[in-house]
Amino acid sequence: MKMKLVGKVTESERDEIKYLFERKNGLIELFKCIEGSSSPLYDKIVMDMGESSSKFQKWWDDTSSKYHWEGKGDSHWEINFDTCEIFLHQ
Repeated sequence: MKMKLVGKVTESERDEIKYLFERKNGLIELFKCIEGSSSPLYDKIVMDMGESSSKFQKWWDDTSSKYHWEGKGDSHWEINFDTCEIFLHQ
C-alpha cells in the first residue's frame, strides 16, 4: 500500500484524535472480553462503541474538510501521532 503525506494537524487536534483512537480500541478490547454476555455492561459498551466510532469518523470528516486533504474512494487517512502528519493510504 502506498502512503502519501497530505497534511499536518495541530498538537491539540492530534490529542483529540489520539484520545478517540485509544478509547475506541479500548472499548473493542473490552467488548472482546465480554462478547456474548447479556449484561448492562455489554449494552453500555456497545453504545459507547457506537458513539466513539461516530466521533472518530466525525473528526476525520471535519478535519479533512478544514484542511482540504486529498482523498480517494477506497483510500484512508492515517495520523503519525509523533509528528502530527497525516498520510493517505492508497
